[in-house]
Amino acid sequence: MALGKQNSNYLTLSSNKAGFAAEKSREQYIEDVKKCLNYIKDGESYELCLTTQMKKPIKELNSLGLYLHLRERNPAPYAAWLNFSKEDLCICCSSPERFLQLDRKNTLEAKPIKGTIGRGATKEEDEQLKLKLQFSEKDQAENLMIVDLLRNDLGRVCDPGSVHVPRLMDVESYATVHTMVSTIRGKKRSDVSAVDCVKAAFPGGSMTGAPKLRSMEILDSIESCSRGVYSGCIGFFSYNQTFDLNIVIRTVILHESEASIGAGGAIIALSNPEDEYEEMVLKTRAPSRAVMHFD
Repeated sequence: MALGKQNSNYLTLSSNKAGFAAEKSREQYIEDVKKCLNYIKDGESYELCLTTQMKKPIKELNSLGLYLHLRERNPAPYAAWLNFSKEDLCICCSSPERFLQLDRKNTLEAKPIKGTIGRGATKEEDEQLKLKLQFSEKDQAENLMIVDLLRNDLGRVCDPGSVHVPRLMDVESYATVHTMVSTIRGKKRSDVSAVDCVKAAFPGGSMTGAPKLRSMEILDSIESCSRGVYSGCIGFFSYNQTFDLNIVIRTVILHESEASIGAGGAIIALSNPEDEYEEMVLKTRAPSRAVMHFD
């Protein structure tokens, strides 16, 4: 089954089963992308990570089973399942993105994703799409801007001169998409705590834009609903002051008989509004299909 689009604010599966209702129609989302482009043209921002939400009423389902199905169909290194039964809330996350890690050697590491393309139907097509992403001027620009932002974030809590980029614009492949990932590292200063490090970098630059504060103000004026857990982080803090946190993407939130999925993409001066909409839809495919499998 393939995820398709309609002119209304609904995304449905080709089998005609009831799909997810989008917070904004295709036309509205494209118009929001154009608003972002105008802000960028006016010099208000370099990059804006525009997002939206899709929601669907659901019957009672096995949330752990949904998570395990999602893991099987869309395996990811920073996946997580959280169940808060008293709040009727469950988070089924298959995130491929690390927000921030602090290891026992006091090395901080961020691995932002910027640049996403679907997988090909054949080996040859898949390789062509991977190369298309790797050499895309637009995706390289997206990624580089966020690398600079994360270098600045880590520079606030790391030893001077220690922040570096060991991997720039690597392409990582997952079940449904290829992604462009960079790695930024630095040596944590001895006078800052683990919590200080998170405070310096939160929210993740890959989900906001650059410059971060002004971009967040602009996005708050454009996006029509709260992101909630989506685009935040899940992970752990250890007694030895190490931690590892993800970015909450490719995630299904189950709350009060409703499933919601957040998705979006970075808007830069080179962005095409129609392409940005298609990329946003692409990112919802794996989690939406997992819900459809159980509903």
